[in-house]
Amino acid sequence: MITIIGTAHVFDISERLRDEIVSKDPSVIAVELDRQRYASLRSQGDEQKDVPMTYRAMSMIQKRIAEDFGVEVGSEMLTAVNTAKHLGIGVAFIDLPAKMIFQKMMDAMSLKEKIYFIAGMVAGLFTSKERVEKEMERYEKNEADYMDILEKNMPSVSHVLIDERNSYMAENIKELDDRYGSVVVVVGDGHVPGLLKELEGREVETVRLKELRNKKQNRSNAEVSFSVSYKIDDQ
Repeated sequence: MITIIGTAHVFDISERLRDEIVSKDPSVIAVELDRQRYASLRSQGDEQKDVPMTYRAMSMIQKRIAEDFGVEVGSEMLTAVNTAKHLGIGVAFIDLPAKMIFQKMMDAMSLKEKIYFIAGMVAGLFTSKERVEKEMERYEKNEADYMDILEKNMPSVSHVLIDERNSYMAENIKELDDRYGSVVVVVGDGHVPGLLKELEGREVETVRLKELRNKKQNRSNAEVSFSVSYKIDDQ
């Protein structure tokens, strides 16, 4: 069984994410990270110096928005990794390296796309919490239309950031499914529909970001007990 959990870097969903992971009792947890991005998130330091400026600019925007929601950017990914450690199960970093992704994207973009992209980043510097919530409502109302607009306006961005990564991550997920038989996959919610297509024919269930954000905590007085042993999958 593969369980795909859709998340986002800027929302306070860590506790609910941890509960979902524990309830699935997986043999391995796969995360939408490469090892360098994981190290950067864990250190909460400066971004990698060798990645394109576009990546660093987007990271800065995400950090600012995350602060508006009272969280550290990427906290949900760290929660997934830490939950694996506490459960004593493996972690697989299934995404392509950030440097390669963004360099390939910039090389592929047309001038028109670059203008759209830069304008979007500038707007992101001034995006309010309320605006983010409205955009999320728009996405959740009709995610297909939302993604179609991205593909129409910035086809290279859509292909490199979404489609190619979905294919790459799906191959890694298939290998984990064959090896372990019980996999929880933690990715950005926008990747979920594409991964479902890539994994057609496999037993897959999903938990979407909207469910995590709306789910009320039904926690007992007793805290969840975790094992302190852990391992990191060398895959």
